[in-house]
Amino acid sequence: MLERERLFKELREYENAKDEISQLSLRVTRMSKAIVYSAIRDDWGSAEEALRSLEAEVEKLRDLVSRWPMFYGIAAHGLQEYVEAAVVYSFLRHSRLPSREELGVDVYTYLMGVGDAAGELSRKATEELLKGGVEAASRLRDAVEKLYLSMLSLEPRDYDLRRKVDYVASQANWITEKLFYAVACRPLRAPQEAAEAGGKQGG
Repeated sequence: MLERERLFKELREYENAKDEISQLSLRVTRMSKAIVYSAIRDDWGSAEEALRSLEAEVEKLRDLVSRWPMFYGIAAHGLQEYVEAAVVYSFLRHSRLPSREELGVDVYTYLMGVGDAAGELSRKATEELLKGGVEAASRLRDAVEKLYLSMLSLEPRDYDLRRKVDYVASQANWITEKLFYAVACRPLRAPQEAAEAGGKQGG
């Protein structure tokens, strides 16, 4: 017969650990998105405070996964979102990408998160263009292009990772298109803007 009492206890521990990792991964995901939101808007006070809290939650998640490695797949999405947030914050704030070792994740999770960050850098480029920041958007385009070439040089065999590399390339191309239209349309808008400015002064 089954050792009911022992198995009952072990099953509860197993289920509780699974639930805790799932909830913690979701919390890490939500916190990561908040950091990206703040970083895109240059709200560094909020971003830094949220990042400190996020790192504490990620440490808890790592600890749980080390004790329950069979649930790594549940934690992986949250860790990938953490990498994305850390990369966006570090690049926009300090012009550098944190290493895999700094973030304490495996190579696959790291590269997937870095690839996701390209989309947020593209969004930041759009924000800059809306403010007339062509030079800032151009620097972001160059950074995403370098990121694409670096990831491509790794020659990934995994299908999802290859798709992520293609995604980074598409973001670089998207920023380039936006830059083209921003620069091309500027001379066309200049007379209109000058006329509007003159009208306001005359009024």
